[in-house]
Amino acid sequence: METNKVILISLVGVTLIILGLRFILKKSITIIKDYDQSTIEDKEGLAKAIGLYVTIIGFLVIVVVLISEWTGLVIWVIFAVLVSASSILMLGVIKKYV
Repeated sequence: METNKVILISLVGVTLIILGLRFILKKSITIIKDYDQSTIEDKEGLAKAIGLYVTIIGFLVIVVVLISEWTGLVIWVIFAVLVSASSILMLGVIKKYV
């Protein structure tokens, strides 16, 4: 993969990590669209769960872009399947807080 693509994709990963840490540290869920703040029972728990999820996805993006140098597109397919499956599981976690 070209160096520019690796840097760009790594920046996406770093951005996700920063966003996830913002959720965790500031307990801010206002950035999440379509959530009525009054219906959320545990705002801190929701912020921590979403922040942890987004942070892990950010780390995985960085790891996958580095691994893809040796494995090619196969790792991206595996990553896409894992993110899709974990997103479905995350919806169940979010329902616990709403």
